[in-house]
Amino acid sequence: MKKITKLLMVMMLFAMTSTIYGQGSTTSSMNGKVVDNNGAPLPGANVVAVHTASGTKYGSATDFEGLYRIANMRVGGPYTITISYVGFDEFIKENVFLQLGQTFRVNANLKESGNTLEEVVITTQANSLFGGNKTGAETIINSKKIQTLPSTSRSVADFVRLTPQASISEGSDGFSISIAGQNNRFNAIYVDGAVNNDTFGLAGSGTNGGQTGVNPFSVDAIEQFQVSVAPFDVRKAGFTGGSINVITKSGKNEL
Repeated sequence: MKKITKLLMVMMLFAMTSTIYGQGSTTSSMNGKVVDNNGAPLPGANVVAVHTASGTKYGSATDFEGLYRIANMRVGGPYTITISYVGFDEFIKENVFLQLGQTFRVNANLKESGNTLEEVVITTQANSLFGGNKTGAETIINSKKIQTLPSTSRSVADFVRLTPQASISEGSDGFSISIAGQNNRFNAIYVDGAVNNDTFGLAGSGTNGGQTGVNPFSVDAIEQFQVSVAPFDVRKAGFTGGSINVITKSGKNEL
């Protein structure tokens, strides 16, 4: 009896692991370094990023090396970034837009309050070999591209075409997306981090409702598309073709 019970437990564990999927990335982040006019780091500098449309605030403080990092930020923008330190003039950068799953770098060179304000030098490229934007082969389709690109079927296929590794084919049961030469059923589709694949494999598109010609989500509700072929992020898993990560729009303070 004990052997049968143990065998059932092992079978249940195998069944559970076979249904585990990776979770798509749904946020962005920002980092950088704050120094004075002599290049010395400023520990304890206050960094505040405000999402202008909604008023959402994200804050952080620099460490002993003048480095800071803000994670789990809303995708898109615009953001207004303010960096302040006692005895120094504030650094303000406006109209910053964040991309899905990537890290936007903002370095600030603060000037002393007693000195004449000179131009602020900003570098947005990572100095190290392992930067936050080195995320593997991927394509970002932001809201501006979604609004300007022509869409005949108003489906995800109209925008995945921008990915060089993607191939779109039309059939009797709708469109089919092949990424990196793999079958469309080997792709992973996420909507706000949740898996949205065609579970039974009935649709040529690989999306829910594809066999009836229905799109799983409205294009008007999309903030950004992220098509990944070989991502470095361990949160993106469960596919051998490509990952199509979709983030929907969020509210604003304006009616």
